[in-house]
Amino acid sequence: MTDPVVQRRPGYRVPLIVLFALVTAVISSVSARLSADVAEWWRVDGIPYLAATAVMLVLSSVLITALPRAVKEFWQWSGPFPAVADRVLKALGRPPKAVGVVSTILVLGLGSYVLLPPPLESGELVIMTASDLSPRDPRTTLIEQWNESHPRNRARFEPAAGETEEQHERMAGDAKPDGAHKADVYLLDVVWMSEFIDNDYLRELDQSKLAGSLGDFVAPARRTCEVGDKMWALPLNTDVGLIYHRTDIPNITPPTNWDGHSGIPAAEARGGLESANIAQFSDEMLMVEALEAIWAAGGEVVTKDGKVTLTPDESRVRFTKNDYEGMRKLNAETRTPGVALSDPPPENTTSLDAVEQFAKGRTAFMRNWAVAHEQLTNRQDELDAAGVTFRAAVPPTASVLGGQNLAVSARTDKPKAAQALIQFLTSAQSQQILAEIGGFAPTRDSVYDRAQGEHLVQVRRALQDAGLRPTNRNYTEFSRAFRNAVKGVVTTQDVISDDTARELAEILRK
Repeated sequence: MTDPVVQRRPGYRVPLIVLFALVTAVISSVSARLSADVAEWWRVDGIPYLAATAVMLVLSSVLITALPRAVKEFWQWSGPFPAVADRVLKALGRPPKAVGVVSTILVLGLGSYVLLPPPLESGELVIMTASDLSPRDPRTTLIEQWNESHPRNRARFEPAAGETEEQHERMAGDAKPDGAHKADVYLLDVVWMSEFIDNDYLRELDQSKLAGSLGDFVAPARRTCEVGDKMWALPLNTDVGLIYHRTDIPNITPPTNWDGHSGIPAAEARGGLESANIAQFSDEMLMVEALEAIWAAGGEVVTKDGKVTLTPDESRVRFTKNDYEGMRKLNAETRTPGVALSDPPPENTTSLDAVEQFAKGRTAFMRNWAVAHEQLTNRQDELDAAGVTFRAAVPPTASVLGGQNLAVSARTDKPKAAQALIQFLTSAQSQQILAEIGGFAPTRDSVYDRAQGEHLVQVRRALQDAGLRPTNRNYTEFSRAFRNAVKGVVTTQDVISDDTARELAEILRK
């Protein structure tokens, strides 16, 4: 009569074989990952790490080498498991099998190191940014998330505070060959990209690590990071101008042309408010408003793709009657009663100042960035006190593209870690957080696809017609000279002198 115990054992053969194979696969995968990461053996926990790697390599190699014999023994099982294990171990003790184990160790270790991605360099990552971010800023939240999952690559912001030009000087000063080189990553205004690329301040990104993700970036933002087939940055947030208009005042509707929010027709329709609009001419905002007024008038001294128009001999920047019309309208905005607030003075008014005055109920319209929507929402108490309700609309004419890009410093000693950081900060999940919590205009189409509110729909539409400021490595100097030239065009007799036009062209050639 057959032993019933022996009869029952064959039913366990297939599950035991599968279990042994799964254990072998799991342990081999872990050993491969450890081997790929062994280049960081010099860190604080290096010795235990090396020991664990060695143990896992030996164990996985033994299991792989023993797998064929184990499968055979399990299939032919007619005795207790210890007897099977004893036979397997004896088989491994033979010289050919021992050589097989050692060979497998070498193949796993070397193959993993070659095929699997190299580890990130250890050490702190410094992101130099234009402003000191508050703890409630969602960008700070993202850094905290990164730090929790990357304790050996903790990141922090290094502020380069001041006005726009001061921020630029501090960041460019850090990146120069003789600079302090504090930063591993720069958070750059889009207009500084050409300068930092042309002067070799940045490190080209490894596009093999970006496969499959670049196509999700909105085209206008992505183009600010590209030169030819090279990728120099990833867009953290984009921005574009919107027209914010009151909904609590009768007959105020989204404007259909530039004059409808910044000209005499706007003043006539302001519904008894102090003014139609608030001009923002402080620092770089004058350049933004000037280009939008010029484009609205059909001017092309700067085309929407960021090219500056020169005379045929390329000795001077060329200004046409449409360019002059746009500049005259811009300056008339601050000289015509009822069009723009005079207090605070336009030349001292920033985009944040404009949000404050609009929230107080002083103007019917406000041209401002997309992020101003969140800034207004955060002032709900002020809006309620002033009885202000509003909506944002796509501008009737082209807006200037804004935004900030994350780029890796050419002089960082942690390029892989720096790129991994900026990929994390610009991922679809991070972009969702920036949009929902901070009100930033996201840089990924997938976030817009999932958007529920009207605001991001308007932002996406406005981005489609956004224009670029001049793409030139000497942009900061050009902007300063161009703004000074614009200020002098007030009457129909005012023109920009040949000397100024020549100076502007020379700045571009430097």
